Amino acid sequence: MNLQTERIENHRAQLTIEIEENQLETAKQKAARQISQRVRIKGFRKGKAPYRLVAQYVGEAAILEEAVESLGDDLYKQALQESEVTPYGPGTFEDFKIEPAPTFVFSVPLQPEVDLNNYQDVRVDFEEPQVDEEDVEQALQQLRMRELEVLDAERKVAEVGNRVLIAVDSEFVDGEEPDDDEPEPVDDEETPSDDSADADGEPHQAAANKEDDMPYVPRKGDTFVHEENVAVILDPDEDPFMDGFVDAIVGAELGSDIVFELTIPDDDADITIVNRRVSFVVTLNQIESIRIPELDDAFAESVSKNRGDEVTDMARLRASIREDLETAALEQTKSDYSGEVLEQIVAGAEIRYPELMLEERVNEMINDFEGNLKRQNLSLKDYFRHTGDSLEALRLQYQEPATQSLNQSLVVMELIKEEEVTATDEQIDLRMELFLSDYGRSAEVRKLFDTPQMRSNLRSQLIIDQVNERLCAIGRGQDPDMAVESYNGRLRADVKLAQERHERLQGYLETLDSDISNEAESSEDNLEPDQEALPTSEAELTSTETAAAEEAEAEKIEKSGDVER
Repeated sequence: MNLQTERIENHRAQLTIEIEENQLETAKQKAARQISQRVRIKGFRKGKAPYRLVAQYVGEAAILEEAVESLGDDLYKQALQESEVTPYGPGTFEDFKIEPAPTFVFSVPLQPEVDLNNYQDVRVDFEEPQVDEEDVEQALQQLRMRELEVLDAERKVAEVGNRVLIAVDSEFVDGEEPDDDEPEPVDDEETPSDDSADADGEPHQAAANKEDDMPYVPRKGDTFVHEENVAVILDPDEDPFMDGFVDAIVGAELGSDIVFELTIPDDDADITIVNRRVSFVVTLNQIESIRIPELDDAFAESVSKNRGDEVTDMARLRASIREDLETAALEQTKSDYSGEVLEQIVAGAEIRYPELMLEERVNEMINDFEGNLKRQNLSLKDYFRHTGDSLEALRLQYQEPATQSLNQSLVVMELIKEEEVTATDEQIDLRMELFLSDYGRSAEVRKLFDTPQMRSNLRSQLIIDQVNERLCAIGRGQDPDMAVESYNGRLRADVKLAQERHERLQGYLETLDSDISNEAESSEDNLEPDQEALPTSEAELTSTETAAAEEAEAEKIEKSGDVER
C-alpha cells in the first residue's frame, strides 16, 4: 500500500491510498462470492456460482462497487494507523480511480488545534466594584421582608400596609390597531421568552419589526403584564407596576375584581410605551395584616440567629451585610472580567477545527432552543409559523454565536492543558462540605448527594473556577499560581465559616426547643389540682364548654336507660 497524506481546507486530511492490481482482483472475487450468496443463479447453489456468471447476472460494475466498499473500510483503518492522523470524527470516502493504479481517496476531519500565542501578555483594565449605602439599605429591607410576621391571614378589606395575593391581567387600551390580516397574537404563556429564545443568550427578534429593525411597539390590545399569583405589600410609595396601582387596590374586598386604568409615566425606562394607557383587572385572592420589624438591635439579634452568626447589634449587622455585598460584588466583577480577558485571548489565538464541529455546535443550540419551546408547550413548527422563519434561517442565526461559543470552549480547553489546571480530591471534599452545609451533614443527606456523579460535577466546576482565577490574574499582570492558592484559601475559610454557622444555628434551635419545653412545664405546674388529672384538651375547655359536655353525657346515659327498660 502506497499512502500519501495531505492537509486540505476545512482542517481536514486527505488520505490517498494506492494498491496493487492483484489486491483489487482478490477483493472482486470475494465480492462476487458475497453477491452470489444473496442472488440465486440458476444451476448453482448460493455462493457457488463462478465469477463470470455472477458478472453476467449483476454486471461488472456491481461487483466492483461492492469490492471497493469492502476493501475501502480495511484500507481506511490501516491508513489511519500508518499516517498517525488523529481524526475528530468519521472519515468520508471521496473518490476511487482504477487507472493508472487502483487508488482510494478519503478525507478525515482532524482534531481541533489551538495556538494561544502570547496569551500571558494580555492585559485588561480592572475596576474594583463599589458598594454604597443604598445597596446596604436595600439588603436590610429584603431581610425585613423575610422577618415579617403575619398577624391575620383572613382580612376582608385591603388596607394600606396589608400584604395581598393577587392575579393581574392588563393590556394597552390605546395605540395602533392590529392588522386584520396579521396572525392572531400568541398569549404570553405560549410565546418564547427572551430567556429561552437563544441557548447562548442571544434572543431571537421574533417581536422586532423586520422591515426597519426597530423595537416592537405594543399595539392596542397587547398584554402589558400578566401574573397569576403575585404578593404585593400595599405601600403607595412602592407601587409594583406604576404609580396609582396600590391606591386602586386599597379599600377593595377579598375576592373582588378591581378594574381600572393607569397612564405609564414619562420617566419609564421603555420609551416605546411612555404615556400609554393600560387597563388592569386585578383579583384579590388573599389579604393579610402583617407586622414588619423595625431596624433595631432586636431585629439584628433575630437575623443573626437565623443566619447562624454570632449574636450582634444593628451596627455590626450593617457591617456584616456590607462585607457580604462587597464579596458578592467582587465575585461578579471578577466573573465578568475573566470573560473579557478570555475574549482577548481568543482574539489573539489561532484556532483551527473542521466544519463538522461547528455544525454540531449549531445543532446543540437548536436542540436546546427546541427544548425550551417544548417546556412552553410549543414546537419548532409553531415558532416558524409565528415568526415566518425557517430551519435554514434559524441555523444561519446561530452561526455567529455557535462560532463564538466553540472558539471560547476550545481556548479554555487549551488553557487547562497549558496551565495544568486540575482539581484535587481535597478540593472536591471541601466543595462537597460547602454544598452539604446548606442541607445538613447527616449520614442520609451525605449518602444522597455524595455520589460519583456529583463529585464529577464538582470537579468540573472547580476546574472552571480555577481557570477564571488564572484569567483574572493574567489580565491584571499577577501570578496565576498565587491566585489559585488564594482561591483555595478562601474555599477552606468558607467551609470553616459554614461549619461554625451550622453549629451555632443548631445551638440556637436547641435553646429555643428547651425554652418552649420549659414554658410548657411551667404552664402545667400552674394548673389547679382538679385540672391536672384531665387531658390537656379537656383542661383547655372553658367552664361553659365543660358543663355542656357533662349535660350531653347525662342525656346519653338517660337515653341508654330508656332502651334497657
